[in-house]
Amino acid sequence: MLQHTLRPLPGRGGIPSKGAPSAIRLRKSATALSAAEVDALGFGISGMLTISDDRGYEYWAGIHGLPLPMYCTHGSPLFLPWHRAYLYFFEQYLLDQETTVSLPWWDWSAQQGIPDAYTQPTLPSGQPNPLTSAPVTGIPANQFAQLGETPIDHTTRQPGNNIDLPSAADVAGVLALQDFADFTQQLEVQLHNQVHVWVGGSMGEIPVAAYDPVFWAHHTMVDRLWALWQQANPGAGVGSVALDTPLPPFAMTVGQTLSITALGYQYAASSSSATP
Repeated sequence: MLQHTLRPLPGRGGIPSKGAPSAIRLRKSATALSAAEVDALGFGISGMLTISDDRGYEYWAGIHGLPLPMYCTHGSPLFLPWHRAYLYFFEQYLLDQETTVSLPWWDWSAQQGIPDAYTQPTLPSGQPNPLTSAPVTGIPANQFAQLGETPIDHTTRQPGNNIDLPSAADVAGVLALQDFADFTQQLEVQLHNQVHVWVGGSMGEIPVAAYDPVFWAHHTMVDRLWALWQQANPGAGVGSVALDTPLPPFAMTVGQTLSITALGYQYAASSSSATP
């Protein structure tokens, strides 16, 4: 089985996350990014899009769905740990392209739609914006057919009305849950799934969802909500899930995902955020 071991965890016998350990990366709200930060994110994604091996954008997008095998974990207590590991490794390869970048989060609970950074045709620098759409290549047509999917060569979106996005009250209700099993189930089904469906197009289809650049901002928001829940419920862990449970294809266990500080990042507060 494919294992990603090029970015071992800090303090566990491997190299640290990119960036000095004393300077933890701050993942910011996508709406709080400066023009320079939007450019850096766009340049990083553009760089990954030019790479055709296992450091490239399409390779990492493909881990979530097509091409087969599909590794993504949904509908189980591993949903949050698996996607945190996924974001961690993706961000490390993004940092290879732009050393100042970090994954931003899309606060869909503000009900303001997809952030401008992901919809404007050009970056602040004037370069074409790679965050609006991305290519989908290298997937055999028969694999689309196996899953009943229509082949595509580029991601698309069909967003709904902003009022149909999860609200701040919806988020608060999920964060108030104290049992991990209840929390992860409600976060996934009531919030995460709703946003995928709301964006529509490629994001509405698990096999190709991760090819859309806004996927990463959406899942960073989901990861941020887990981090907020962890702060409010210290020591809660992941319920009955064994901490040594592996998260294939990553060389990482559930226990190794529990501390975002150990992973080299924190979430920056945002005064414009509708959530805590």
